[in-house]
Amino acid sequence: YAAANAFLDALAAHRQAQGLPAQSLAWGLWGDDAEGMAGELNQADLERMHRTGVHALSAAEGLALFDTAGTVPAPALVPIRLDLKPLRSAGEELPALFKGLVRTPARRAAAAGADPASANVLKQRLTGLSPAEREALLLETVREHAATILGHAGADAIDPDRAFSELGFDSLSAVEFRNVLNALSGLRLPPTLVFDYPNARALADHIRAELVPESGGDGNAEGSGETQIRAVLQTIPLSRLRDAGLLDALLELGGVSDALTEPDEADEAWEGSIDDMDAESLISLALSGGESGDA
Repeated sequence: YAAANAFLDALAAHRQAQGLPAQSLAWGLWGDDAEGMAGELNQADLERMHRTGVHALSAAEGLALFDTAGTVPAPALVPIRLDLKPLRSAGEELPALFKGLVRTPARRAAAAGADPASANVLKQRLTGLSPAEREALLLETVREHAATILGHAGADAIDPDRAFSELGFDSLSAVEFRNVLNALSGLRLPPTLVFDYPNARALADHIRAELVPESGGDGNAEGSGETQIRAVLQTIPLSRLRDAGLLDALLELGGVSDALTEPDEADEAWEGSIDDMDAESLISLALSGGESGDA
């Protein structure tokens, strides 16, 4: 769709350059478009657009812009209704298309990718909490903002262990989610956030490790990494690991294959098969096998 419309823009410019009539209009959202593209948007989509400064055009406004466009010689125009206030506060996240419309915030804040004051407040709150309280606060924060972006009433709608991909995130909502968390934490989280950290718990663990890295000391840093690995692997069904050809590799990497085929006396009591194990058991077995192999 985007490629086709880019072609139409170019065709309009090409015809005008040859002295032929043509004009391409890249319309913004029409509020009365119940059967067109806007009709496929849900309430969460509409609220997301409003937060980024894009508002719906009424039929009267759209027709007025159509008449106005005919008086402008430019081959390509963007008739759209914008609220400039959200654009001004977007900082470095402002889309390139809108950069000429507003002045960006101070370079100092934009370079940081967030509001330093907001980030400091969050860090201070974490510093005064116990490890369990930090985990609870960050998990609640992640769930709360995920719920807001997805159009839910509250954080309870976000299962902390359910994959973001199953909650309804798409590329646009994922970027908005990243932007909100960047502004809140002062971090520079990637646009692929919901794919790199598959659920709210794994993401909260990552943010905690970034904001309070000294909290666990060197010894606990390794444990934190192991916790993140466990959290990620637990979201992947064993059948998917097997279908992707990764299950055997995981077991071999942990030195588990020999332990399964040639159990010692302590393992002989275990009579199940790998298919009977849940994710936690598999991960524990793989990690313990890796530690014994390193020793």
